[in-house]
Amino acid sequence: MDKLDSFLRVVKTPPSALHAVLLIPGLCGTSLELGTIPNLLTSNGFYVETLQIEGYTSPILDTKRINWSEWLEILDDRVTQLLQEYKTVNLVGLSMGATLALTASIQRSDITSIVVLSPVLQYDGWAMRWWNELMIIPYMLGFKNWSYREKDPFGIKNLELRKRIKKTLLTESVSAVGAQSISARHLFQARKLMAYVKGRLGAVKSDLLAIHAIDDETAAPKNTEQILKMISSQLRKVIWLGNSYHIITVDNEREIVAMQTVKFIKNATNMNDQNKYVDKQAKLKNRPRA
Repeated sequence: MDKLDSFLRVVKTPPSALHAVLLIPGLCGTSLELGTIPNLLTSNGFYVETLQIEGYTSPILDTKRINWSEWLEILDDRVTQLLQEYKTVNLVGLSMGATLALTASIQRSDITSIVVLSPVLQYDGWAMRWWNELMIIPYMLGFKNWSYREKDPFGIKNLELRKRIKKTLLTESVSAVGAQSISARHLFQARKLMAYVKGRLGAVKSDLLAIHAIDDETAAPKNTEQILKMISSQLRKVIWLGNSYHIITVDNEREIVAMQTVKFIKNATNMNDQNKYVDKQAKLKNRPRA
C-alpha cells in the first residue's frame, strides 16, 4: 500500500476553503480523541483532515511500520501535498501527536501554525511510577511482545465520562481516549521520537499554541514549559487548564480547548500584525485530584 493511502478525510470540506488543518491523534489513537475540534474547524471554513498512519494509529500487519521516522515521512509527504492545494497548512496534535507535529515543524519552515495539546517530551505525570522508566530494559534485552495497558484515570478527570470509558474498554479495543493498550514497540519508537524533538526545539518557528492541564497525569506541565522556552516561534501562546487530565479534548474543559484551537489558527492564517502576540505563562497551582 502506498504510504499516502494512510490518510483519511473525516469531515466535509467547505468548497471555498483556503487553509488546511491536519489533525494528529495520540499514539495508537483515533479521530474520536479529537472531540469536536474537526467539526468546529470545518464550520469555520477550514479544510480538515485527520491523519491515519499505519504503524502509528491504524492496525498493522508489518511491525516494521512501527517506526517514528516513517511516521514523520508520511506526515511530511501529506503536508507537501496539501500545500499544493491550500494557501496554508496548520497542524493540531494531541499527546504524542503533538510531539509528532513539533517534529514536522523542526524539519520544515512552511507550516503556518501548530497547536500542541498535552504535548509529551517525557512520561512524567503524577500517575507515572518510577519503575515505568525501567520497562525499556526487557525490550532492549529482546522481550518485545508485551503491551502497556491503560488504566484509571484513563486521562480523564470527569468521573462520569471516566466510568463510560472504562465500560467501553471492557469490550472494545479503542475509545474516545485512545487504545486499550500500547505495544512495547510503539513505546520504544515514541521514546526515540521524544529524544529527537527535545534536542531540536530551537528549530521550531511556526506560530504555536500549547494547551496543557496542570494536573496532567501522563505528561507534567514542565513538558509544555520546556517547549515554550526552547522554540524560536515569534508567536507563542500557552493556556493552562485547571479541571482536566491528559485527554483535554474530551474532558471537562473540552469546549475551551476546541474554541481556543480554532481561534488561534484563524488568527495565524489571517497573517495580521495585530494578531501577533506572546502570552506570559500562568503560574502553576496545585489542584485536588479526583
